[in-house]
Amino acid sequence: MKKLVFVIAVLLLAAATAWYFFRQNDRARNTLPADAVAVVTFDPVELATELDIGLRDILSLLKSEGDDGSMGIDLTQPAYAFMSESGLSGVALNVSDADKLLASVSRLGFSSEKQRGVQWIRTGMALGCLDKDKMLLCWFASEAEQTALRDKMLRLMKQSRQEVPILDRANKQKGFLRMSTSLRNLPKAYMPANLDLFNAFQSASLTIGEQDVTLSARLEDEDGKSYAAEFTGEEILRPIDGLLKTVLPTKPFAWLCFNVKGEQLLKIMRSYPQWRNALMALNVNFFDADLMLKAIDGDVVIMMPKADLAHHDMLITAKISNSDFLTNVDEWNVTSQAGASLQRRGSADDYVFTFMGMTCYFGVRDDVLYIASSEQLADHVLFDSETNDLLQTAAGKYLSGSIDISQFIKYYASMALMLGATPQIYEAVDAIDKITLSADTPWSMDMSLQTRKPIKDILLGFLKKQ
Repeated sequence: MKKLVFVIAVLLLAAATAWYFFRQNDRARNTLPADAVAVVTFDPVELATELDIGLRDILSLLKSEGDDGSMGIDLTQPAYAFMSESGLSGVALNVSDADKLLASVSRLGFSSEKQRGVQWIRTGMALGCLDKDKMLLCWFASEAEQTALRDKMLRLMKQSRQEVPILDRANKQKGFLRMSTSLRNLPKAYMPANLDLFNAFQSASLTIGEQDVTLSARLEDEDGKSYAAEFTGEEILRPIDGLLKTVLPTKPFAWLCFNVKGEQLLKIMRSYPQWRNALMALNVNFFDADLMLKAIDGDVVIMMPKADLAHHDMLITAKISNSDFLTNVDEWNVTSQAGASLQRRGSADDYVFTFMGMTCYFGVRDDVLYIASSEQLADHVLFDSETNDLLQTAAGKYLSGSIDISQFIKYYASMALMLGATPQIYEAVDAIDKITLSADTPWSMDMSLQTRKPIKDILLGFLKKQ
Protein backbone atom coordinates (compact mmCIF):
# COMPACT_ATOMS: atom_id res chain seq x y z
CA MET A 1 0.00 0.00 0.00
CA LYS A 2 2.82 2.37 0.95
CA LYS A 3 4.53 1.59 -2.36
CA LEU A 4 1.35 2.48 -4.26
CA VAL A 5 1.05 5.79 -2.41
CA PHE A 6 4.71 6.53 -3.10
CA VAL A 7 4.33 5.77 -6.84
CA ILE A 8 1.24 7.99 -7.09
CA ALA A 9 3.04 10.81 -5.27
CA VAL A 10 6.04 10.54 -7.63
CA LEU A 11 3.77 10.58 -10.70
CA LEU A 12 1.90 13.63 -9.42
CA LEU A 13 5.17 15.41 -8.71
CA ALA A 14 6.50 14.57 -12.17
CA ALA A 15 3.30 15.80 -13.81
CA ALA A 16 3.38 19.02 -11.79
CA THR A 17 7.04 19.58 -12.67
CA ALA A 18 6.43 18.98 -16.38
CA TRP A 19 3.44 21.31 -16.32
CA TYR A 20 5.48 23.98 -14.52
CA PHE A 21 8.36 23.94 -16.97
CA PHE A 22 6.07 23.81 -20.00
CA ARG A 23 4.18 26.77 -18.59
CA GLN A 24 7.38 28.70 -17.98
CA ASN A 25 8.72 27.96 -21.47
CA ASP A 26 5.69 29.73 -22.95
CA ARG A 27 7.22 33.18 -22.61
CA ALA A 28 4.84 34.80 -25.10
CA ARG A 29 1.99 34.04 -22.72
CA ASN A 30 3.61 36.38 -20.15
CA THR A 31 3.14 39.41 -22.40
CA LEU A 32 -0.66 39.19 -22.63
CA PRO A 33 -2.42 42.10 -20.89
CA ALA A 34 -4.74 41.21 -18.01
CA ASP A 35 -7.48 43.44 -19.47
CA ALA A 36 -7.57 41.61 -22.82
CA VAL A 37 -11.15 41.46 -24.18
CA ALA A 38 -10.31 39.25 -27.17
CA VAL A 39 -7.69 36.52 -27.57
CA VAL A 40 -6.76 34.07 -30.33
CA THR A 41 -4.47 31.11 -29.57
CA PHE A 42 -2.67 29.23 -32.36
CA ASP A 43 -1.14 25.94 -31.21
CA PRO A 44 1.26 24.37 -33.76
CA VAL A 45 1.65 21.19 -31.68
CA GLU A 46 -2.13 20.67 -31.63
CA LEU A 47 -2.22 21.29 -35.40
CA ALA A 48 0.43 18.63 -35.99
CA THR A 49 -1.45 16.23 -33.71
CA GLU A 50 -4.74 16.75 -35.56
CA LEU A 51 -3.00 16.21 -38.89
CA ASP A 52 -1.08 13.22 -37.51
CA ILE A 53 2.11 14.79 -38.85
CA GLY A 54 5.25 15.57 -36.83
CA LEU A 55 6.30 19.23 -36.61
CA ARG A 56 9.73 18.28 -37.97
CA ASP A 57 8.07 16.69 -41.00
CA ILE A 58 6.15 19.88 -41.70
CA LEU A 59 9.26 22.04 -41.29
CA SER A 60 11.28 19.74 -43.54
CA LEU A 61 8.81 20.46 -46.33
CA LEU A 62 8.99 24.22 -45.74
CA LYS A 63 12.73 24.63 -45.25
CA SER A 64 15.08 26.17 -47.76
CA GLU A 65 18.87 25.89 -47.99
CA GLY A 66 20.45 26.90 -44.69
CA ASP A 67 17.06 27.37 -43.00
CA ASP A 68 14.88 24.94 -41.03
CA GLY A 69 11.67 26.77 -42.03
CA SER A 70 10.86 28.09 -38.54
CA MET A 71 12.21 31.65 -39.14
CA GLY A 72 13.47 31.55 -35.55
CA ILE A 73 9.96 31.15 -34.09
CA ASP A 74 9.48 28.46 -31.43
CA LEU A 75 6.80 26.26 -32.97
CA THR A 76 6.63 23.96 -29.94
CA GLN A 77 4.80 26.76 -28.08
CA PRO A 78 1.54 28.63 -28.82
CA ALA A 79 1.28 31.99 -30.56
CA TYR A 80 -1.25 34.63 -29.48
CA ALA A 81 -3.19 37.55 -30.90
CA PHE A 82 -5.05 39.89 -28.55
CA MET A 83 -6.94 43.13 -28.10
CA SER A 84 -7.11 44.90 -24.75
CA GLU A 85 -9.90 46.96 -23.24
CA SER A 86 -7.80 50.09 -23.84
CA GLY A 87 -7.63 49.32 -27.56
CA LEU A 88 -4.10 47.88 -27.73
CA SER A 89 -3.90 45.06 -30.28
CA GLY A 90 -0.99 42.80 -31.07
CA VAL A 91 0.60 39.41 -31.65
CA ALA A 92 2.88 37.56 -29.20
CA LEU A 93 5.32 34.86 -30.39
CA ASN A 94 7.73 32.53 -28.64
CA VAL A 95 11.26 32.79 -30.05
CA SER A 96 13.75 29.95 -30.44
CA ASP A 97 16.50 31.95 -32.19
CA ALA A 98 16.32 35.75 -31.87
CA ASP A 99 19.12 36.39 -34.41
CA LYS A 100 17.44 34.21 -37.03
CA LEU A 101 14.06 35.89 -36.42
CA LEU A 102 15.63 39.33 -36.74
CA ALA A 103 17.22 38.30 -40.04
CA SER A 104 13.90 36.87 -41.24
CA VAL A 105 11.88 40.01 -40.51
CA SER A 106 14.63 42.16 -42.03
CA ARG A 107 14.15 40.27 -45.31
CA LEU A 108 10.44 41.09 -45.02
CA GLY A 109 11.19 44.83 -44.98
CA PHE A 110 11.33 45.54 -41.23
CA SER A 111 13.88 48.10 -40.03
CA SER A 112 15.51 47.48 -36.65
CA GLU A 113 17.29 49.28 -33.82
CA LYS A 114 18.32 48.47 -30.25
CA GLN A 115 16.97 50.65 -27.46
CA ARG A 116 16.36 50.23 -23.74
CA GLY A 117 17.87 46.75 -23.72
CA VAL A 118 15.62 45.22 -26.41
CA GLN A 119 15.52 45.06 -30.20
CA TRP A 120 12.83 47.16 -31.88
CA ILE A 121 11.58 46.39 -35.39
CA ARG A 122 9.19 48.38 -37.51
CA THR A 123 7.41 48.44 -40.86
CA GLY A 124 4.55 50.75 -41.79
CA MET A 125 2.26 51.08 -38.76
CA ALA A 126 3.53 47.91 -37.06
CA LEU A 127 6.04 48.02 -34.20
CA GLY A 128 7.79 44.98 -32.73
CA CYS A 129 9.73 44.39 -29.55
CA LEU A 130 12.12 41.41 -29.49
CA ASP A 131 14.28 39.81 -26.81
CA LYS A 132 15.99 36.40 -26.64
CA ASP A 133 12.84 34.28 -26.15
CA LYS A 134 9.75 36.25 -27.19
CA MET A 135 8.47 38.93 -29.55
CA LEU A 136 5.55 41.33 -29.24
CA LEU A 137 4.19 42.98 -32.39
CA CYS A 138 1.60 45.79 -32.06
CA TRP A 139 -0.10 48.28 -34.36
CA PHE A 140 -0.45 52.05 -34.03
CA ALA A 141 -2.56 54.60 -35.88
CA SER A 142 -0.24 57.64 -35.93
CA GLU A 143 3.38 58.60 -35.33
CA ALA A 144 2.34 60.57 -32.24
CA GLU A 145 1.25 57.31 -30.57
CA GLN A 146 4.58 55.58 -31.05
CA THR A 147 6.36 56.77 -27.87
CA ALA A 148 3.43 55.83 -25.63
CA LEU A 149 3.13 52.50 -27.43
CA ARG A 150 6.80 51.67 -26.83
CA ASP A 151 6.29 52.25 -23.10
CA LYS A 152 3.24 49.95 -23.02
CA MET A 153 4.99 47.23 -24.99
CA LEU A 154 8.10 47.35 -22.81
CA ARG A 155 5.95 46.96 -19.69
CA LEU A 156 4.23 43.92 -21.23
CA MET A 157 7.58 42.41 -22.24
CA LYS A 158 8.92 42.73 -18.67
CA GLN A 159 5.80 41.83 -16.71
CA SER A 160 5.32 38.51 -14.94
CA ARG A 161 2.52 36.15 -15.96
CA GLN A 162 -0.89 37.79 -15.53
CA GLU A 163 -4.27 36.19 -15.06
CA VAL A 164 -6.13 36.65 -18.39
CA PRO A 165 -9.73 35.42 -17.99
CA ILE A 166 -10.58 35.70 -21.69
CA LEU A 167 -7.59 33.45 -22.53
CA ASP A 168 -8.75 30.82 -20.05
CA ARG A 169 -12.17 30.91 -21.73
CA ALA A 170 -10.64 30.45 -25.21
CA ASN A 171 -8.41 27.58 -24.13
CA LYS A 172 -11.29 25.54 -22.73
CA GLN A 173 -12.14 24.68 -26.33
CA LYS A 174 -10.63 21.97 -28.50
CA GLY A 175 -8.76 22.82 -31.69
CA PHE A 176 -5.46 24.19 -32.96
CA LEU A 177 -6.98 27.66 -33.31
CA ARG A 178 -9.05 28.94 -30.39
CA MET A 179 -10.70 32.34 -29.94
CA SER A 180 -12.85 34.12 -27.40
CA THR A 181 -14.08 37.71 -27.25
CA SER A 182 -16.39 39.75 -25.08
CA LEU A 183 -19.42 41.28 -26.81
CA ARG A 184 -19.63 44.24 -24.45
CA ASN A 185 -18.11 46.64 -27.00
CA LEU A 186 -20.37 45.69 -29.91
CA PRO A 187 -23.03 48.27 -30.97
CA LYS A 188 -26.33 47.47 -29.25
CA ALA A 189 -28.23 48.37 -32.44
CA TYR A 190 -27.06 45.09 -34.02
CA MET A 191 -27.94 42.86 -31.05
CA PRO A 192 -31.29 41.53 -29.76
CA ALA A 193 -32.77 43.87 -27.17
CA ASN A 194 -32.53 41.43 -24.25
CA LEU A 195 -28.98 40.22 -24.90
CA ASP A 196 -26.82 41.06 -21.87
CA LEU A 197 -23.74 42.37 -23.65
CA PHE A 198 -21.68 42.56 -20.47
CA ASN A 199 -22.19 38.89 -19.78
CA ALA A 200 -22.05 37.47 -23.30
CA PHE A 201 -18.96 36.05 -25.01
CA GLN A 202 -18.31 34.70 -28.50
CA SER A 203 -16.02 31.68 -28.56
CA ALA A 204 -14.82 29.80 -31.64
CA SER A 205 -12.35 27.09 -32.58
CA LEU A 206 -10.90 25.49 -35.69
CA THR A 207 -10.29 21.74 -35.75
CA ILE A 208 -9.09 19.26 -38.36
CA GLY A 209 -10.63 15.82 -38.70
CA GLU A 210 -9.65 13.08 -41.10
CA GLN A 211 -11.60 14.60 -44.00
CA ASP A 212 -12.89 17.91 -42.69
CA VAL A 213 -11.85 21.29 -41.37
CA THR A 214 -14.51 22.58 -38.98
CA LEU A 215 -15.14 26.03 -37.53
CA SER A 216 -17.27 25.83 -34.40
CA ALA A 217 -18.66 28.98 -32.81
CA ARG A 218 -21.00 29.56 -29.93
CA LEU A 219 -22.28 32.30 -27.68
CA GLU A 220 -21.54 31.79 -23.98
CA ASP A 221 -22.60 33.34 -20.71
CA GLU A 222 -20.23 34.51 -17.98
CA ASP A 223 -20.01 30.99 -16.54
CA GLY A 224 -18.88 29.49 -19.85
CA LYS A 225 -22.20 27.77 -20.48
CA SER A 226 -24.06 27.98 -23.78
CA TYR A 227 -25.98 31.27 -23.87
CA ALA A 228 -29.67 30.71 -23.15
CA ALA A 229 -31.76 33.83 -23.65
CA GLU A 230 -35.51 33.55 -23.14
CA PHE A 231 -37.34 34.83 -26.20
CA THR A 232 -40.87 33.63 -25.48
CA GLY A 233 -42.87 34.64 -28.55
CA GLU A 234 -39.88 36.60 -29.88
CA GLU A 235 -37.71 33.78 -31.23
CA ILE A 236 -35.60 34.63 -34.27
CA LEU A 237 -34.94 31.00 -35.19
CA ARG A 238 -36.82 27.88 -34.07
CA PRO A 239 -36.05 24.16 -34.45
CA ILE A 240 -36.51 22.85 -38.00
CA ASP A 241 -39.56 20.56 -38.43
CA GLY A 242 -38.13 18.81 -41.49
CA LEU A 243 -41.61 18.10 -42.91
CA LEU A 244 -41.89 20.87 -45.51
CA LYS A 245 -42.92 19.55 -48.93
CA THR A 246 -40.56 21.13 -51.42
CA VAL A 247 -38.27 20.41 -54.36
CA LEU A 248 -34.77 19.54 -53.21
CA PRO A 249 -32.47 17.43 -55.44
CA THR A 250 -30.34 14.72 -53.85
CA LYS A 251 -27.24 16.91 -54.41
CA PRO A 252 -28.27 20.54 -54.91
CA PHE A 253 -25.53 23.07 -55.52
CA ALA A 254 -26.59 25.13 -52.50
CA TRP A 255 -29.40 25.00 -49.98
CA LEU A 256 -30.26 26.41 -46.58
CA CYS A 257 -33.12 25.54 -44.23
CA PHE A 258 -34.34 27.32 -41.11
CA ASN A 259 -37.59 27.77 -39.19
CA VAL A 260 -38.83 31.28 -38.59
CA LYS A 261 -41.94 33.24 -37.71
CA GLY A 262 -42.59 35.85 -40.39
CA GLU A 263 -43.41 38.66 -37.98
CA GLN A 264 -39.96 38.32 -36.38
CA LEU A 265 -38.30 38.16 -39.81
CA LEU A 266 -40.13 41.34 -40.81
CA LYS A 267 -38.89 43.14 -37.69
CA ILE A 268 -35.29 42.25 -38.54
CA MET A 269 -35.67 43.35 -42.17
CA ARG A 270 -37.22 46.65 -41.13
CA SER A 271 -34.25 47.37 -38.85
CA TYR A 272 -31.96 47.73 -41.89
CA PRO A 273 -32.58 50.86 -44.03
CA GLN A 274 -31.95 49.11 -47.39
CA TRP A 275 -34.44 46.31 -46.66
CA ARG A 276 -36.94 48.75 -45.13
CA ASN A 277 -36.86 50.93 -48.25
CA ALA A 278 -37.23 47.91 -50.54
CA LEU A 279 -40.25 46.65 -48.59
CA MET A 280 -41.80 50.11 -48.69
CA ALA A 281 -41.35 50.30 -52.46
CA LEU A 282 -43.02 46.90 -52.93
CA ASN A 283 -45.90 47.81 -50.62
CA VAL A 284 -46.57 51.13 -52.34
CA ASN A 285 -46.01 50.20 -55.98
CA PHE A 286 -46.95 46.54 -56.26
CA PHE A 287 -48.40 44.34 -53.50
CA ASP A 288 -48.45 43.92 -49.72
CA ALA A 289 -45.02 42.37 -49.15
CA ASP A 290 -45.37 42.87 -45.39
CA LEU A 291 -48.51 40.70 -45.28
CA MET A 292 -46.76 37.99 -47.33
CA LEU A 293 -43.80 37.90 -44.91
CA LYS A 294 -46.11 37.84 -41.87
CA ALA A 295 -47.80 34.72 -43.26
CA ILE A 296 -44.57 32.68 -42.99
CA ASP A 297 -44.69 30.41 -39.96
CA GLY A 298 -42.41 27.38 -40.09
CA ASP A 299 -39.64 25.87 -42.21
CA VAL A 300 -38.11 27.93 -45.02
CA VAL A 301 -35.86 26.41 -47.71
CA ILE A 302 -33.69 28.47 -50.07
CA MET A 303 -32.18 26.37 -52.86
CA MET A 304 -30.02 26.74 -55.97
CA PRO A 305 -30.24 23.47 -57.98
CA LYS A 306 -27.11 23.95 -60.11
CA ALA A 307 -23.83 25.87 -59.99
CA ASP A 308 -24.97 28.12 -62.83
CA LEU A 309 -24.31 31.58 -61.46
CA ALA A 310 -25.04 33.23 -64.82
CA HIS A 311 -28.75 32.34 -64.63
CA HIS A 312 -29.21 32.59 -60.86
CA ASP A 313 -31.80 29.81 -60.72
CA MET A 314 -33.30 29.88 -57.24
CA LEU A 315 -36.30 28.50 -55.40
CA ILE A 316 -37.69 29.60 -52.05
CA THR A 317 -40.38 27.56 -50.32
CA ALA A 318 -41.90 28.39 -46.95
CA LYS A 319 -44.62 27.03 -44.71
CA ILE A 320 -47.33 29.65 -44.17
CA SER A 321 -50.17 30.01 -41.68
CA ASN A 322 -52.50 31.79 -44.14
CA SER A 323 -52.74 33.17 -47.66
CA ASP A 324 -54.44 36.46 -46.77
CA PHE A 325 -51.89 38.35 -48.87
CA LEU A 326 -53.61 36.94 -51.99
CA THR A 327 -57.09 38.09 -50.97
CA ASN A 328 -56.93 41.27 -53.08
CA VAL A 329 -54.61 39.95 -55.76
CA ASP A 330 -56.90 41.16 -58.56
CA GLU A 331 -56.53 44.70 -57.26
CA TRP A 332 -52.74 44.77 -57.14
CA ASN A 333 -51.65 47.89 -59.00
CA VAL A 334 -48.51 46.45 -60.61
CA THR A 335 -49.07 48.18 -63.96
CA SER A 336 -48.52 51.57 -62.31
CA GLN A 337 -44.83 50.99 -62.96
CA ALA A 338 -43.48 50.96 -66.52
CA GLY A 339 -42.60 47.46 -67.71
CA ALA A 340 -44.38 45.72 -64.82
CA SER A 341 -47.03 43.03 -65.23
CA LEU A 342 -48.78 40.38 -63.16
CA GLN A 343 -50.46 37.40 -64.79
CA ARG A 344 -52.24 34.39 -63.38
CA ARG A 345 -50.92 30.97 -64.37
CA GLY A 346 -53.87 28.62 -64.77
CA SER A 347 -56.84 28.88 -62.45
CA ALA A 348 -55.14 28.30 -59.09
CA ASP A 349 -53.11 30.68 -56.93
CA ASP A 350 -50.09 30.71 -59.25
CA TYR A 351 -48.70 33.91 -60.76
CA VAL A 352 -45.87 35.33 -62.82
CA PHE A 353 -44.58 38.81 -62.01
CA THR A 354 -42.38 40.75 -64.46
CA PHE A 355 -40.53 43.99 -63.82
CA MET A 356 -37.52 45.61 -65.53
CA GLY A 357 -36.59 42.44 -67.39
CA MET A 358 -36.80 40.23 -64.28
CA THR A 359 -39.38 37.47 -63.97
CA CYS A 360 -40.58 35.85 -60.77
CA TYR A 361 -43.00 32.95 -60.39
CA PHE A 362 -44.86 32.58 -57.11
CA GLY A 363 -47.94 31.05 -55.62
CA VAL A 364 -49.47 28.99 -52.85
CA ARG A 365 -50.04 25.24 -52.67
CA ASP A 366 -51.88 24.06 -49.57
CA ASP A 367 -49.87 25.67 -46.76
CA VAL A 368 -46.69 26.32 -48.77
CA LEU A 369 -45.59 29.57 -50.42
CA TYR A 370 -43.16 29.22 -53.32
CA ILE A 371 -41.09 31.86 -55.13
CA ALA A 372 -39.14 30.65 -58.17
CA SER A 373 -36.81 32.30 -60.66
CA SER A 374 -37.98 30.12 -63.59
CA GLU A 375 -41.13 28.49 -64.86
CA GLN A 376 -39.44 25.08 -64.76
CA LEU A 377 -38.72 25.37 -61.04
CA ALA A 378 -42.25 26.65 -60.38
CA ASP A 379 -43.71 23.64 -62.22
CA HIS A 380 -41.49 21.31 -60.21
CA VAL A 381 -43.02 22.72 -57.04
CA LEU A 382 -46.53 22.15 -58.36
CA PHE A 383 -45.97 18.55 -59.45
CA ASP A 384 -42.87 17.17 -57.69
CA SER A 385 -43.01 18.55 -54.15
CA GLU A 386 -42.39 15.99 -51.43
CA THR A 387 -40.85 15.59 -47.99
CA ASN A 388 -37.10 15.30 -48.56
CA ASP A 389 -34.47 13.15 -46.80
CA LEU A 390 -32.13 16.16 -46.49
CA LEU A 391 -34.77 18.09 -44.59
CA GLN A 392 -35.59 15.15 -42.35
CA THR A 393 -31.93 14.90 -41.31
CA ALA A 394 -32.05 18.63 -40.53
CA ALA A 395 -35.00 18.22 -38.14
CA GLY A 396 -34.29 19.65 -34.70
CA LYS A 397 -31.47 21.93 -35.86
CA TYR A 398 -31.77 25.69 -36.10
CA LEU A 399 -29.84 25.97 -39.37
CA SER A 400 -28.85 23.37 -41.92
CA GLY A 401 -27.44 23.61 -45.43
CA SER A 402 -24.49 23.05 -47.75
CA ILE A 403 -22.66 24.30 -50.85
CA ASP A 404 -21.36 21.69 -53.32
CA ILE A 405 -17.90 23.06 -54.16
CA SER A 406 -17.02 20.07 -56.37
CA GLN A 407 -20.04 20.85 -58.58
CA PHE A 408 -18.91 24.46 -58.88
CA ILE A 409 -15.39 23.47 -59.99
CA LYS A 410 -16.71 20.98 -62.54
CA TYR A 411 -19.32 23.39 -63.91
CA TYR A 412 -16.80 26.13 -64.62
CA ALA A 413 -14.30 24.48 -66.94
CA SER A 414 -12.38 27.74 -67.40
CA MET A 415 -11.61 27.80 -63.68
CA ALA A 416 -10.43 24.18 -63.82
CA LEU A 417 -8.11 25.07 -66.73
CA MET A 418 -6.76 28.06 -64.84
CA LEU A 419 -6.04 25.89 -61.79
CA GLY A 420 -4.47 23.34 -64.09
CA ALA A 421 -1.61 25.76 -64.68
CA THR A 422 -0.56 25.02 -61.09
CA PRO A 423 -1.24 21.30 -60.59
CA GLN A 424 -0.66 21.33 -56.81
CA ILE A 425 -3.39 23.98 -56.36
CA TYR A 426 -5.75 22.16 -58.71
CA GLU A 427 -5.30 18.86 -56.87
CA ALA A 428 -5.93 20.51 -53.51
CA VAL A 429 -9.05 22.36 -54.71
CA ASP A 430 -10.32 19.33 -56.64
CA ALA A 431 -10.22 17.31 -53.41
CA ILE A 432 -12.82 19.62 -51.80
CA ASP A 433 -16.29 18.11 -51.65
CA LYS A 434 -18.61 20.63 -50.00
CA ILE A 435 -19.13 23.16 -47.26
CA THR A 436 -21.81 22.32 -44.70
CA LEU A 437 -23.51 24.63 -42.23
CA SER A 438 -25.48 23.61 -39.16
CA ALA A 439 -26.60 25.02 -35.82
CA ASP A 440 -27.76 22.86 -32.93
CA THR A 441 -28.82 25.86 -30.83
CA PRO A 442 -29.90 29.43 -31.69
CA TRP A 443 -26.51 30.68 -30.47
CA SER A 444 -24.12 28.17 -32.04
CA MET A 445 -22.87 27.31 -35.53
CA ASP A 446 -20.65 24.70 -37.14
CA MET A 447 -19.24 25.33 -40.62
CA SER A 448 -17.29 22.42 -42.08
CA LEU A 449 -15.16 22.12 -45.21
CA GLN A 450 -15.41 18.46 -46.22
CA THR A 451 -12.99 16.73 -48.57
CA ARG A 452 -13.00 13.58 -50.71
CA LYS A 453 -9.64 12.39 -49.37
CA PRO A 454 -7.76 12.81 -46.09
CA ILE A 455 -6.65 16.34 -45.15
CA LYS A 456 -3.20 14.99 -44.30
CA ASP A 457 -2.71 13.62 -47.85
CA ILE A 458 -3.93 16.88 -49.40
CA LEU A 459 -1.53 18.99 -47.32
CA LEU A 460 1.49 16.75 -47.84
CA GLY A 461 0.80 16.51 -51.57
CA PHE A 462 0.57 20.31 -51.81
CA LEU A 463 3.75 20.99 -49.80
CA LYS A 464 5.86 18.39 -51.57
CA LYS A 465 5.17 20.02 -54.95
CA GLN A 466 6.01 23.55 -53.82
